[in-house]
Amino acid sequence: GTGPQDLQQAGFGSGDCVPLLVMDRRSLGLVLVLAQWLATACRGQAPAPECVVTLGSYDSCASSSDLSSLKLPSKYAANVTLSHPGGSPRSLEELQADGFPFAEHMRPLGAGLAHGGALGAKFRNFRRTPLEMYWDDGSDPGVYSGVVNAMGRTATNTYAGHAFKFVLKRTGELVARFVMEEGRNLYIIDPAPSDKRAFQSNDYLEAKAEEKFLLDYYQTHGKPWLSMHNREPPVLNIWPADYVGQTHQVVSPHGYWTDDNTQTPGSLAVNLTLVSKGPEGPRVFVIENLMSDFEADHVVELGKQVVKPSFVGTDGGFKSKTRTSENGWLTRTRTKILDTMHSRFADVLGIDDALINSRASAEELQVVRYEPGQQYQPHHDFSDQGTASQRFLTLLLYIQPPETGGFTSFPKANNGRGLRVRPPKGSGVLFYSMLPDGNGDDLSLHAGEAVHKGVKWVCNLWIWDPHR
Repeated sequence: GTGPQDLQQAGFGSGDCVPLLVMDRRSLGLVLVLAQWLATACRGQAPAPECVVTLGSYDSCASSSDLSSLKLPSKYAANVTLSHPGGSPRSLEELQADGFPFAEHMRPLGAGLAHGGALGAKFRNFRRTPLEMYWDDGSDPGVYSGVVNAMGRTATNTYAGHAFKFVLKRTGELVARFVMEEGRNLYIIDPAPSDKRAFQSNDYLEAKAEEKFLLDYYQTHGKPWLSMHNREPPVLNIWPADYVGQTHQVVSPHGYWTDDNTQTPGSLAVNLTLVSKGPEGPRVFVIENLMSDFEADHVVELGKQVVKPSFVGTDGGFKSKTRTSENGWLTRTRTKILDTMHSRFADVLGIDDALINSRASAEELQVVRYEPGQQYQPHHDFSDQGTASQRFLTLLLYIQPPETGGFTSFPKANNGRGLRVRPPKGSGVLFYSMLPDGNGDDLSLHAGEAVHKGVKWVCNLWIWDPHR
């Protein structure tokens, strides 16, 4: 049902010789059909193998096992063109040479790899009183890192060899001290010696079983399990990621706003270019031209009304030298322009538009401002809070890039060479915090590098799976 005119309107010409799989909307779901005309225009190149797929069944696309994570909603308003999984991988240097300068390695080949001891650590408190947490930097009592509630939990990003102390909130008495170990990411603060009931509780026994599972998982797979114990695979869509340079196209019916009263008619084609993939790195796409200049400026003007100093942690958080920016929150319904942008984001993510609000699977849009010298040190966007629901992906919007500096970096990408991205104004960076098996992706560790000149404005749209 998709012919040359449809693809030409989406920006493809008869000289484009890359075999494509085109996803077209149907009343009974989405069907994956082969763009035969494009392959036959390629001077005798053989057409790609036919792949016709109905929504919820992708087994016939055996050429790409990655399609098992493609879970588009039944009420999906966009059309999608997926690059064929059999395309040729590109290096970041080759992408740059071809006019895509938005991604680069953090370290040159042979210059040494990222610190191998960076890890995510989880802590469980089985005391019946809150405990204050301190990073032990040699000072007394150390660097304050928040409070762990009675019978509660917390998590942090740290390094092998670092130590954390847990003290009674009222008296400062030391209860536990842990030195971080590679391959161990759960640390249990035992109940008070006299608390036999806590020792025999299901929660404590399950935590000890989880501790053993995590150690065994690391020994078997060589990576930590960071999600809730026994978490199921995600239910939301994950775009295929077969090779660096792979580009998918989403044609959204939600056009640009060019001023307060004018929206561009017709559809908008947006490209998602893969710049990192597993198992050697996180799944990261750069999305050019996701917003118009006017829309980006609109967000900045709204952001100026709400930003204030940033905090880290949960339950209100606390000030930390690891994050020195300012941020605030914008509701989707604040303006009609923001509402349209959220609908477009839903199309680009392949997620039901009804889920992109704070009453379903999304957080409100976080707007962040970085002045020169400000940064956000390496961190994960997810943590194990003891439930299946956790942050699943981050859509990072580059509203106003700085003149210099201000990259978003992934230090564990590319087998330790790292990845650094900084797309132009109005673009986005999509990365997944969760792997297709439900585990949190340790390689999604990322940082907001220091701004050197100018002011950086970005937005975070966090999507949870299966819901908030």
